[in-house]
Amino acid sequence: METSEKTAWISIAVNLLLVFIKALLAVLSGSLAIRADTIHSMTDVVSSAIILLGIRISRRETHGFPYGLYKVENLVALSTSFLIFYAGYEILIEVFKGPHALPSHIPWAFAGISISILITWLFSRYEYRKGVETGSPSLIADAEHMRTDMLSSLVILAALAGSALGYEVEKYAAVVVVAVIFKAGFSIFYDSVRVLLDASLDSASLEKIRTIVLADPRIMRLNTLSARNAGRYKFVELDLSVKAHELKKGHLITEEIIGRIKQEIPNIDRVLVHGRPVAKHQLTIAVPLAEDKRTISSHLGKAPFFRICSYQRQDNTILSDQILPNPAMHEEKAKGIIAIEWLLEQGLDILVLQHPLSQKGPLLALDKGEATVLVTKETVAEKALSQAQSELSHP
Repeated sequence: METSEKTAWISIAVNLLLVFIKALLAVLSGSLAIRADTIHSMTDVVSSAIILLGIRISRRETHGFPYGLYKVENLVALSTSFLIFYAGYEILIEVFKGPHALPSHIPWAFAGISISILITWLFSRYEYRKGVETGSPSLIADAEHMRTDMLSSLVILAALAGSALGYEVEKYAAVVVVAVIFKAGFSIFYDSVRVLLDASLDSASLEKIRTIVLADPRIMRLNTLSARNAGRYKFVELDLSVKAHELKKGHLITEEIIGRIKQEIPNIDRVLVHGRPVAKHQLTIAVPLAEDKRTISSHLGKAPFFRICSYQRQDNTILSDQILPNPAMHEEKAKGIIAIEWLLEQGLDILVLQHPLSQKGPLLALDKGEATVLVTKETVAEKALSQAQSELSHP
């Protein structure tokens, strides 16, 4: 049994206990206010049963509902908001309906209602925490509803205290309590309607998804991002421009991104990605250089410099041509991997070498960055670059 369902069962048990306590106090004291509050607590049992029903139904998937029945929980939360509104109305009616006989056994009634307030307070905190942990809107709504019960019980305490002292204070307390009740009810109502109308995911979650996607150097652009809630679950849609020359490779890249999003953001049901492999019209070529900055170095990680040239493929227009020191040269380990990762940050597409790469680490780094190696027999960097541009001049 999952946490949300277990919590819903406990909620039913707690509300039944409260009904028993208040019914006993109503018989003992003869208080009409406590009798009304007992009826109010009975509606809470029904509410908790609806919560449980919503949680169990929301997990089912059918051919008619391929995206699941997750929004049943939001419908339940919406229904609970109306119960909260009714609770406020009920309190007003009870307080303002007119004079009635003073209750008896006030100390016992006062103690009993105080115990029910303590039970309600403790359980509402527990249920709210579990609702946040599981992302269940119906549990959060039920916890808010139970807090209104605590406030209504405070009105009863005020009425009992006023009866004991000969003062009428219920009307003043009711105004404050009903204002708080309607505020909680409106919050739940608003959140439920937003989800039912497919409003967007909150801005913090959207920004986190955007950061995860754009952190991958193989993603050239995030064209569109949209996401929505359904119950406690989230649905995400992405349109990406992927730095991949093959459709299969692009698919593998998007699968990795989906895995990272599901790992870092809770309650993701599915991520739909439209990946567009992009044919690059601009290429960046890098060549490792020796100390003279002209000759091609026979070492990758130990090369003192790299010449990095970016140009337009269609007409060979040079966009940039620079010689930069190799940041991996003085590293003790993994020089080749560090050098390639740095080159990928510079936009590397083609790495010109005199010999094929044989080390697994640098090869994996190149493959992840969608870069390739071009082997040349030239020893002078200028000639090797001209040869590479000639071979790759057309998309």
